[in-house]
Amino acid sequence: MQSLTPSRFLFAIARGDAFGGSSLHVMDMAERLEGEGHTVRILVGGTEDMEVPRRFAARNLDFVCIPNLNREVHLINDLKAAATIRREFNRFHPDLVSLHSSKAGAVGRIALLGKSVPQLYTPHCWAFVAGFPRAGIYRLLEKCLAPLSTRIVAVSEDERQFALKNGVGNANQIITIHNGVRDSSEGSTPSPLQEGAPVRIIMVGRFEGQKNQALLLRALSKVEKDKWALTFIGEGPLLADCKALASDLNISDRVDFAGYSNQVPQEIKKANLFALITNWEGFPRSILEAMSMSLPVLTSDVGGCRESVTNDINGRIVDPNSEDDLIEALEFLLSDPDRLSGMGAESRARFEREFTFDAMAGKYLRLYQTLIGAPESANSSAKFGPDSLHCS
Repeated sequence: MQSLTPSRFLFAIARGDAFGGSSLHVMDMAERLEGEGHTVRILVGGTEDMEVPRRFAARNLDFVCIPNLNREVHLINDLKAAATIRREFNRFHPDLVSLHSSKAGAVGRIALLGKSVPQLYTPHCWAFVAGFPRAGIYRLLEKCLAPLSTRIVAVSEDERQFALKNGVGNANQIITIHNGVRDSSEGSTPSPLQEGAPVRIIMVGRFEGQKNQALLLRALSKVEKDKWALTFIGEGPLLADCKALASDLNISDRVDFAGYSNQVPQEIKKANLFALITNWEGFPRSILEAMSMSLPVLTSDVGGCRESVTNDINGRIVDPNSEDDLIEALEFLLSDPDRLSGMGAESRARFEREFTFDAMAGKYLRLYQTLIGAPESANSSAKFGPDSLHCS
């Protein structure tokens, strides 16, 4: 593939208060594009004192904060945010716009009505999956806005199929590009599990409705205490409830609520097993980061998790609503240190084959080149299906 002609890219993301997979994607892709001689600007919801803008500033990225662009739906604020996005578009004159997260995708596409520049939309996780409040409204909104997207990028094949099943977009318009992450191992391997020592389990994620740290606590309380030690990385509104639950279950001495960390890879390296017990996901990067560090993964069977974890090969997939299923998986994983180590090696091998950052970035660069090199109307979805990218 020929290199992409130096171009101008405008990214937008809604949530500036919490750094997650979508903001990491934007940050890493912006750096990659700038490193290849392109010009990038990021529109980010919130104010400069928030976590995501601070991280962008630390990487010397060009960004503009939009205080009215936030996670919650608010008609007046959303209209103001749309006006700001349109104004920044007119100032920056991008060759391509890339919208990330459902909120930025909705407000951004409305803001750019009538603009002929290619528009990519990556939801990262649909806002109408089971568990989301007002899911029916969001599904209708996504159906109405889909024709405004030049392409919709699903981060897992499960996400793509879910959209098509619900009438959002069409088979040619929506393509799958699996998430990829930078190698966090730095050539190291996980700390070996000593004979008779507890398996060190780690879960990374905010304590809010999406994650289900409480289910993991309840399941572990029914597993022999001397077999495990658990660390939670993250903060959030449900943190106090989980601390109280751990106390009620008499397992507080086995659980470390470590809070927020900006050294997550270093914390993961101390563990023997990565857990992500969750109610909904797109295609979680945290799993891929753990795989890059040779950890087996225990995760809920939601979103695209099954596309990175295979039962009894590099971890276990469990029913997100079954405590019994989670208990059985924990007992299986904790019972044999050698098997756990072997699963970790499989995780690393699969990461190297399928989920590196360079592999993902290369697919996006090919997509950018196709859209910028062959201008088309925002409504067009012909001549560029998923098979042409070989991404799914």
